[in-house]
Amino acid sequence: MLTLTAVPAGPGQAQAVRDRIGALVSGPLPADAEVRGDWVRAPGARSGAVIYVHGGGFTDTWPEAERMMAYRLSRTTGRPALRVAYRPAPAHPYPAALDDVLAAWRSVLDTGVPASEVVFVGESAGATLVLSALLEIKRTGGPLPGAAVAVSPVTDLALTGASLTTNDGKDLIDRAALAAVSDRYLAGAGPRHAPQSPLYGDLRGLPPLLVAVGTDEVLLDDARRFAEAADAAGVSVRLDTYEDAPHSFHLSDLGEVLLDRIGRWLADPVRDHTVSGPDAGPYALAEGPDGALWFTEIGAGQIGRITVDGTVTEYPLPDRQARPHALTTGPDGALWFTEWGSGRVGRLTTDGRFTGYDLPRPDCEPHGIAAYRGAVWCALETGSLAAVEVSR
Repeated sequence: MLTLTAVPAGPGQAQAVRDRIGALVSGPLPADAEVRGDWVRAPGARSGAVIYVHGGGFTDTWPEAERMMAYRLSRTTGRPALRVAYRPAPAHPYPAALDDVLAAWRSVLDTGVPASEVVFVGESAGATLVLSALLEIKRTGGPLPGAAVAVSPVTDLALTGASLTTNDGKDLIDRAALAAVSDRYLAGAGPRHAPQSPLYGDLRGLPPLLVAVGTDEVLLDDARRFAEAADAAGVSVRLDTYEDAPHSFHLSDLGEVLLDRIGRWLADPVRDHTVSGPDAGPYALAEGPDGALWFTEIGAGQIGRITVDGTVTEYPLPDRQARPHALTTGPDGALWFTEWGSGRVGRLTTDGRFTGYDLPRPDCEPHGIAAYRGAVWCALETGSLAAVEVSR
């Protein structure tokens, strides 16, 4: 489910972004900041990790300012932060920077940090690289991070967003600047292809996302369209729009609001995971023998599976009119379920093979189901119980 939040700017904050860009990250690191290489750890930061990917149009870097942002992210999240010093374009065009982000990800996993305890955070071009990295990690089948934050991402390097026109003159950057950024970064790679333009990717199975953007940004529609596409793909996504804020608002005092919201979002234990659609009707839940969570979808006539990283797989029943109801793991390592309205009990193996078993009466309306002493038992509306003997 897409959660949209309009974040109001305090008195003068939006104008202060224009007047004081860089205020949030200016100055020396605090004395209590611990820096080892490009790892930055604020006091109290313990387990997990933040992988921070800086902006700068894929070409520019300001290491001291970036380390300050890494420090603030570490302080906000309670995790050490790794600043990724990726190779810049045009000397190193796509996919060099993306390869460097993926290498940083692998290096963090190699230290023993669980993937689920890693958060990707990026701003502007860095946010684009974060979303591109998620798509590549998913494509190659590796474990995904626990969450990701994309601030003012460029998600469509073909530059088709309407806000490139409607917000022209309000923002600190414009279409011409973005066109030059796209040309330098892509160096001939297709702008309408993923992962370089994340909007064109298969977003199914991505981890929970927080997308933030200013309403005066020319990239407003890049952020909004990506969030809507991720939501339609079943991703838990929150879109925060900062009223009257231009690009790079995170570098001003308004960035403190963003950091606070990132910390609160990461601390929120509730995550929505959309399945096949609003009428799917997810109902019963059971842990499968494969360690995934399995569930019935009464409205869609499907059995679903979701992993700890949020990847959803759905298995349509052979009879699409059937309505799977209750669900349990059987003694044979398969998933067993009742088919409400069809007088059957179904069996689904973890590799997707269905078998159906007719009950004595087609109008018996099976409801609850449980495994018990080598059989699968179900409760019938006719006032009886039925047992299906199971061969291991």
